[in-house]
Amino acid sequence: MSRLRQSLHRLRYFATDAWDEWRHSPGVNLLAVATLASTLFLAGLVMLVLVNVEHRVRILHDDVSVQVYLRDDVTETAKQRLEEEAAALAGVSRVEYVSKQEAHRRYKEWAADMTALIDELEENPLPASLEVFLRPGPGSEELGAAVAVKLAGQEGVEEVRFDRAWLRRLVALLGLARIGGAGLACLVFAAVVFVMASVLRLAVYARRNEIDIMLLVGATPAFVRGPFLAAGLGQGLIASGLALLMVEAVRRAALAYAGSGSVVLLDLIAARPLPAGPSGLLMAVGLLVSLTGAYFAVRRTL
Repeated sequence: MSRLRQSLHRLRYFATDAWDEWRHSPGVNLLAVATLASTLFLAGLVMLVLVNVEHRVRILHDDVSVQVYLRDDVTETAKQRLEEEAAALAGVSRVEYVSKQEAHRRYKEWAADMTALIDELEENPLPASLEVFLRPGPGSEELGAAVAVKLAGQEGVEEVRFDRAWLRRLVALLGLARIGGAGLACLVFAAVVFVMASVLRLAVYARRNEIDIMLLVGATPAFVRGPFLAAGLGQGLIASGLALLMVEAVRRAALAYAGSGSVVLLDLIAARPLPAGPSGLLMAVGLLVSLTGAYFAVRRTL
């Protein structure tokens, strides 16, 4: 119990002294916080985009469908026969008919800024189609290719589209982006550690006389370093919190500024807020960087 009380008393001293350090040297501490917060903010924006794109890719990957575009002169009998034939194929979960009017409505919702291009035409150029949805699972891509071949060339069919190669390329590009981003982040955060260590070293030198007196009366180097490490921990918490708030503020501001326009791009990169996992990772990185910078700042001095 006495050892626990002693540890709590030491932690309280570290926190109090760190707060005094903040009050006596606000400029140095604010510079360190601003440096780390700006770096974490940029990293958070990149994570926000990657998380939203990956979410959209997962939806597209599970939403396996074959697009069957119909000729304008297709008869009702041919359309019904196509629907029945497509629904009877193995692996098909459902078939939905999309009329020319519905295709026009979807296009207006998808690209609100470019609807004037179609509205100026005398006739709706978008074709009616059948959306053949497949059951997701192993082999769905091979099954979709087989369904596309089966329906191509049927009466009333203008074109059958089933292209999953672009999705595989997108998944590969996301993997490369994660690897390259992680490598670049390591280099950037290493530079931030150096900058924060240099900034915090100014605070250590400012209290050099006080530190010498503490060492003369028997304080251990670890005890003297404690308040500076606590100050670094506080800097990491504040910088991480500010970075997360700025990322969310920018996301909401972008959505509010765009309004109903450019919804496709914004839905792709900023529809969802940064989830708890990436947010926790960003905060953990901020704490690690700040503590590492504080450690190197006091290690070379004490």
